[in-house]
Amino acid sequence: MSPGDCYDTGVVPLPRRWDFVWCAFPHVDKPFAPGPYYRPCIVRKAGYRELGKTGTNIPWVSILYCTKQLDRLDEYSFIIDDPDHLKECGLRLETLVVTNRTSGLPWMALFFDRRKSDNKGPVIGVLPDVLRAKVLALRPDF
Repeated sequence: MSPGDCYDTGVVPLPRRWDFVWCAFPHVDKPFAPGPYYRPCIVRKAGYRELGKTGTNIPWVSILYCTKQLDRLDEYSFIIDDPDHLKECGLRLETLVVTNRTSGLPWMALFFDRRKSDNKGPVIGVLPDVLRAKVLALRPDF
């Protein structure tokens, strides 16, 4: 990974807090390798971070994991299933938001890309205000 691999934020701006992005969320055992599937994720923070100890800052995004596997519902998660909320979020299927699974990734096409089904992305939607309270209740440090 090099700074040249990152998106030019003048062309592909950093997402904002509460945005949904299309992301190859990494597996726990390989935190800096893209996961095998793209999925929606909610942006916690976006900004710049130093790459190693190089003195070079790269665009960086902190995200919450989401999945269509609704059977994983627990005390740290909630389901988005209201049709109006799904539309605003840019989601096509009921989605489980998992607030205790996060990652921080460089803002680059390797991790964040366009959704093949509609060519939308990397930002695909935004979490409605009414659902933000659910995130904050489960993850006060959001």
